[in-house]
Amino acid sequence: MGLFFAWAIGESIIIYRWVKKGAPPAPGALLLPSALFLSLAVLAEYQPARSTAVAFAYAVDLAILVQIVGKDPAPSTEWPPPKMQPTQIWPGGASAPATTTKTAPQSAPAKAVSGASRAAQIIQKISQYVPGFGFIK
Repeated sequence: MGLFFAWAIGESIIIYRWVKKGAPPAPGALLLPSALFLSLAVLAEYQPARSTAVAFAYAVDLAILVQIVGKDPAPSTEWPPPKMQPTQIWPGGASAPATTTKTAPQSAPAKAVSGASRAAQIIQKISQYVPGFGFIK
């Protein structure tokens, strides 16, 4: 039971640190300490090592607490993310170049082609340009 409380205390210290910065905790920030406490729990299954594992777990909690007391988290959380511009394609990426559209002369609307005949046209073009696909018809 001691390892569970040590894990809960350690995770809540890390969560408090991120919330204080104004962002939700990153999954990687919680994954490594959880793996450490899980390995200590596996070690604690061996009866002679149980008290050592629990003491080490609380020592890790103390080390985490000493590291963050009075300090802001080092990484910039950038939370909430900035709003995307209307010309931006990918978050954090560059904006797309402004395009000037020239109006093309309007031609007569193309005749609607059924899906089956369009597929036949595609197969015909493939069989013309790619050798070995002549058997598809």
